[in-house]
Amino acid sequence: MSLAAPVARTERLFAGKRGLLLGTVLFVNFVVWLDSAKFSLLNPYWSADLHLTPAQISSVVASYLLGYFPLLLLAGILSDRLGAKLMLIICVLGVTVLSASMAFVHTYTEMWWRNFVFGIFFGFLWAPSQRLLALWFPGALGARATATWMSSTLIAGVLSPAIALPLANHLSWRDAFWIVAALGIPALLGLIFLVADKPEKMRGISREEVDHIQAGFSAQTEAKLPFREVLKALRKPSIVTMAIATALATTPTWLAGPWMPYGLLTLEKVDPDLIAWVSPLVAVVPVAVGLFSGTLVTRFFGGRLKPWLILGPLCGAIGFALAALFPGTPWLLWGLAIGALAFLCDPLFWGNVNSYWAGIARPEVTGTLNGLAACLQVAVGWYITNESGKWLDASATGRGQLSPILWVGAAIFAVAIIPVALSREIRVSKRVVDHGPGPREVLAQQAVPEMPAMLTEPAEVIAPEKRS
Repeated sequence: MSLAAPVARTERLFAGKRGLLLGTVLFVNFVVWLDSAKFSLLNPYWSADLHLTPAQISSVVASYLLGYFPLLLLAGILSDRLGAKLMLIICVLGVTVLSASMAFVHTYTEMWWRNFVFGIFFGFLWAPSQRLLALWFPGALGARATATWMSSTLIAGVLSPAIALPLANHLSWRDAFWIVAALGIPALLGLIFLVADKPEKMRGISREEVDHIQAGFSAQTEAKLPFREVLKALRKPSIVTMAIATALATTPTWLAGPWMPYGLLTLEKVDPDLIAWVSPLVAVVPVAVGLFSGTLVTRFFGGRLKPWLILGPLCGAIGFALAALFPGTPWLLWGLAIGALAFLCDPLFWGNVNSYWAGIARPEVTGTLNGLAACLQVAVGWYITNESGKWLDASATGRGQLSPILWVGAAIFAVAIIPVALSREIRVSKRVVDHGPGPREVLAQQAVPEMPAMLTEPAEVIAPEKRS
């Protein structure tokens, strides 16, 4: 009996049990990032209640980054060794408890330590989320899934003003923390019942769906990876240069968290309710780009990732520079430069770097690599955020006081482009083939290292069974 001829087929992100897992990961990330976003957003409220100076504000905001960055690497290693699901459960439990604990914070010292411990649990989110996506969504489909995941973190920023500001303005800022903390309960239940570290470990998943997912990888993936494989990946030069890039590429966005609302609410005296409804219109720009990022990658630049990894920090540099150059523009335009144009760096860079790791190393190592990358990024973010309170220009008026901070951010964005340019090119292919009944093979789905720039011929597409 002859087999049916191969036919083209479009993968759906939210199909089957894999779709349930992706939806759960997106919701978990939305809840945790919402909890984080509202803290910076409400700093005019809690800083006034606790009678904090600008230097103390920046110290408190940076304290959670101090707890956050070392755990990013540790959580990445642990997710590769013990499984990503457990790390996410630890994250949601800790973040929920710490959010509710805000009711007992009444001094600067208590706020500093509360935020420091919050950062520790927050660190269990990033790398485990990306590792799950790398093991469930191969190749170009992984680029789409990762970009969609990145948007879920940005959607939290879109909706946080509409959720947190009205609660703080009409009830209290402590009530806002309590209400958001309650969202951690359904997130925890979803992790327990709808997530597994590998497809074959998922409750109720069919053998056919498991075979289909596994066919997308060039080799059998492992839920727990030997440490020697991690060390082998870390020796690759492009991993080193791209890790340096991740330390800088989106770091300045940490400056926008505390100082954008400070500029609008404290310096500009904009009505909080007005910001609550206008801010989502600003933030929807990077979210929309994130939702379509995976599709854009496969349709433009031949599936090459480096152009997108460069375009992200370039947008960030332009956005921060425009806001620093023209602080007297209408506050909405100022907010668009920081909250829309500069934040395009997040979906364009972080939305694609996971596919880069999976292409240049192995999908199972993405937990450690993402942990390392995010650790470096947050370490730099902690330093500049902690110091940023000292950079305000008290001699300037209005939002002009924040221009020195924005110039520092623009410079960091620009420098991040250099190590990206020095890294090896990786591309993903969008071609998916269905061979009919039985286990499916996905050809050209894995990220394929690009041929040297001097060669004009397209990189060879290697079928999974022929890969070494």
